Amino acid sequence: MPAVKSNRPIDLPLSQVISVNRSPIAIASILHRISGIILFLLIPVMLWLLQNSLASPESFETVFDNVLVRFLAWIFVASIAYHFVMGIKHLFADMGMNEELKSGRAASMISFVIAAILIVASFIWVMF
Repeated sequence: MPAVKSNRPIDLPLSQVISVNRSPIAIASILHRISGIILFLLIPVMLWLLQNSLASPESFETVFDNVLVRFLAWIFVASIAYHFVMGIKHLFADMGMNEELKSGRAASMISFVIAAILIVASFIWVMF
């Protein structure tokens, strides 16, 4: 029996994947992966900042008086918030909920709204 050749593309660039998958479900999944990468890369930086800030009260003020450091801390907190909300959405999907297209889109949109509220709240909390 001859093998059937698959016409499926292999190793698509991210720009092509996004242009093909414009559904909220796909965008939520791609952004969930990106937020995980951001968290992975920022954990050592945040641990280093924590270590430096705990040396003395003066070092804490020195570290967190810097607007760039506070912005970096906000990126970290925002990534955690987004990753957490979308992770809960994925857990519900793994349990068999929201598997249909309509309910999956609704769950993605609700998750986007919750994540946006948390991200804005974290910006106010960290930056001010």
